[in-house]
Amino acid sequence: MFRLGQKKVFGTELSNRIIWILGVMFIQFLVVGSGVLTSLFYNLFDKIVSYPDMPDAVVFVLSSYFVSFFPLFIYAFFYTGITKKNRFIHRSFLPGQRGNKPSKLLRGFLAGFLTNAFCVVIALIAGDIKLSLDFDIADIPFYLFAFICVFIQSSTEEVWTRGFLMERIHVHYPLWLAMVINGGLFASFHLANPGVSALPIINIFVVGVAYSVVAWQTDSIWYAMGAHTAWNFTQNLLFGLPNSGLVSRVSVFRLEAANASDPLIYDPEFGVEGSLPATFINLALMALFLYYAYKEGRLRELGLSYEKMQAADQEAEMPVAE
Repeated sequence: MFRLGQKKVFGTELSNRIIWILGVMFIQFLVVGSGVLTSLFYNLFDKIVSYPDMPDAVVFVLSSYFVSFFPLFIYAFFYTGITKKNRFIHRSFLPGQRGNKPSKLLRGFLAGFLTNAFCVVIALIAGDIKLSLDFDIADIPFYLFAFICVFIQSSTEEVWTRGFLMERIHVHYPLWLAMVINGGLFASFHLANPGVSALPIINIFVVGVAYSVVAWQTDSIWYAMGAHTAWNFTQNLLFGLPNSGLVSRVSVFRLEAANASDPLIYDPEFGVEGSLPATFINLALMALFLYYAYKEGRLRELGLSYEKMQAADQEAEMPVAE
């Protein structure tokens, strides 16, 4: 996906098979999740929680968006940089990647906010929810801190799914297949969330594939990181709605009532992620970026592996014999 012009250092045939990649990723999650780095962060968290008068809001943000995710983020960054066959993925996280610009990150933030706000507005118009403002200017430092924590959580999921998993599968397999598999794994991350049901899982799969399309078309995982962060922050800490079933202790707006006459418009347990407006807006986001790719003449890339894309580019650059 990310056209960096790297050499063929992808490793052995076995290491590029889908089942192997998924197995390696699963094992790494288990090892890191029970490892020294994670233990250090949990010990730090325990000390913070035991600190006198620690606000519940800070405890919620740290426990929900930081403690379990930061070790996985750090590990993914260094693992892809240390292992030779994954360095092309490591480079795709860095500013040197041609699409990774601050403007792309900001556009991602805007896309995530607008798509989530669309779902919230539909629920408000339908009368399924009622919100009231609950904000004090003194809370700004907390919300900045919370935004950073949400960024870490969302970016961790992005670097593993739209980063490591999709890129490693794409080496030998068509891009569309890599997108579908990472979207499926992304949905599986949420199977144990409170209030989960069929439509929320479908929606999370859809948004996983949509963010895959966004990262590919923009040549920037930063765009997907921004969109994912803003989506989660908007629904959970701006509007005070459940984020994949997770209810925040504090938010800019407070949910006064959730009288969903039709759960297809607003899911009281899972939030807007369990609604048809979420299905529609994320399919629309996917369609928009597929249209951009069509205008650029890049849709053929969806059916190609990275190696086939490289071979096609090299063939196109060969001089024509007279």
